[in-house]
Amino acid sequence: MSNISTADITDFFNPRGIALVGATAKPGKPNNQILRYAMQMGFDGTIYPINPTKDEIEGLKCYPDLLDIPGPVDLIIVSVNPSHCIKIANDIKTRRESKGDAGAVIVVAAGFKEMGTEEGIRIQKEMIDLITGCGARLIGPNCQGVVDAYHGVNSTFSVPPDTPKGGLSIFSQSGAFATSFLRWAKDLKMVGLNKFVSLGNMADVNFTELLKFAAEDEKTKVISLYMDGINDARSMIDIASKVTKKKPVVVIKAGKTNMGTNVAYSHTASIAGNNSIYDGAFKQAGVIRARSVADFYHTSRCFDKLPLPKGNRVCIMTVVGGPSTICVDELVLSGEVQLAHFTDELKVNLSKYLAPSANIGHPDGYIDMTASVTEKMHSDVLKLLMADDNIDGIIFMTTPPGFIKDEGLAQAIIEGYNSVPADKRKPLLSVLLAGSAVSTCRRILEENGLPTFEYPDDAAHVMVNMVRYHNYLNQAE
Repeated sequence: MSNISTADITDFFNPRGIALVGATAKPGKPNNQILRYAMQMGFDGTIYPINPTKDEIEGLKCYPDLLDIPGPVDLIIVSVNPSHCIKIANDIKTRRESKGDAGAVIVVAAGFKEMGTEEGIRIQKEMIDLITGCGARLIGPNCQGVVDAYHGVNSTFSVPPDTPKGGLSIFSQSGAFATSFLRWAKDLKMVGLNKFVSLGNMADVNFTELLKFAAEDEKTKVISLYMDGINDARSMIDIASKVTKKKPVVVIKAGKTNMGTNVAYSHTASIAGNNSIYDGAFKQAGVIRARSVADFYHTSRCFDKLPLPKGNRVCIMTVVGGPSTICVDELVLSGEVQLAHFTDELKVNLSKYLAPSANIGHPDGYIDMTASVTEKMHSDVLKLLMADDNIDGIIFMTTPPGFIKDEGLAQAIIEGYNSVPADKRKPLLSVLLAGSAVSTCRRILEENGLPTFEYPDDAAHVMVNMVRYHNYLNQAE
């Protein structure tokens, strides 16, 4: 064992230099994309391509191996055939012991323990022992590594460098799952990224360490996890129960069935574990377990963008009947949300702005504005609802009529939401049931921090999750 101290996990997110072992000049290859993305992130350190057959790649000086880099280089991305990884691990050990850097290692390459072969298991163990034995830390293998949007670090070939910045830190055993979320959200600017970690086989750095790290990271507003399975579940849940008292943790857990567990093992060599035990443990620790991919996406991004509700009283503001019924059903069936009570004063004030045919308070907490709406009407009604202390959250639903333009509707909603001071604001979820026909309206709202949805049940599930987390915090006090 080396007497070099163990590297700090921050080396993955704020390194002085980045080396890519296996860099290539061939466009269309993953290793070329990794290099391009690393260069396009605005990283203010030095990037070192490593390829013994090239003098230069993408305009950067190329080095034959790690030991030739003048340094300092804290983050090493390894994307070569597993058969070469032991040699690379030895170079990392030599460099760390001689120069004291090379503390963070990402092994992008696949073909290790997840293959289930003796050779894959042997190579992974030997590589990990060499790297961790000299005090370096490793993410992977079989992963895409890390992104830090604020420090300009990107080791992936699939997270676009122009992904919006925000408060989401996502840690996932599946790189494809996490990157799909970010790419799905990108065009409408539905989420902003802080940190991304694709853990792959999770042979060293794990969820428990990342939770501890993100809990103290000032730019992280919400921590979102995709997991197949973990080896230290008890420790992870114990840490999660402390983290959730500071910031929300959203989890989607795969491997609910025996067949799913087998798929999970072949994916990242992780044993999924008993689903019902995880369910109870997450609930006790205050972790929000998403029921679907959509629930995970939307809940994560709403925790990033919106304040928490101060209670469980929700108002429905709508111009569409059927979808509103679906939404109310989902809220009430949760057993955790109730429709807000409208005072007589509020009803009178609402009636001043709404058409005579509007439904105000039947049932209590419900407003059907009817199709006789104007842009200003949306703003006026929202101002009343935002100011009412008997309402803790609002779900607005519409299929915007052709006589109201996207820009006008969006600005009216924004004006209504911003009509109260920041400390008095409550979650406002807008459901625009018209798909790409209202993309302009959705983009304007999202850019101004107001989440939008296509489907009413998705919005209802998110509101329930936000209320559930509020209740957990109250009970924990």
